[in-house]
Amino acid sequence: MSHFDQFIKYRALRFKFDSLGSATLGDLESHIESGSLLKSDDGQTVRRTSLEEAFPQLRIKNVCAKLSGDLVDRLDNSLSILGMSKRDFIEMALVEALDRVDQELADIDAFEFIEARQKADEGEAK
Repeated sequence: MSHFDQFIKYRALRFKFDSLGSATLGDLESHIESGSLLKSDDGQTVRRTSLEEAFPQLRIKNVCAKLSGDLVDRLDNSLSILGMSKRDFIEMALVEALDRVDQELADIDAFEFIEARQKADEGEAK
């Protein structure tokens, strides 16, 4: 692919994703860390300290996993090149992986026997 083709693809993708218009949780967390999301507390303007405080309507849970140092270094290096937060990357990767799992479960009809057993149990209960 020529440099021109690469540049056009880059600009087209940038336009595509810039047009989403919504901030990611990683973006919001960066704003909180930088102190740009403020609140008024008894007449004083103070920094918000967490996503949960800033957006109590969001259901947010922490997911932790211990990973090898080499893998984390690789992740950090890649994300610094992409200018992407760990949160956004991990969320996108998990959604993609879970969509694949859901599709595979559907393709092989993984719940076939469970559903048949439930139908049989319902028939016996009547």
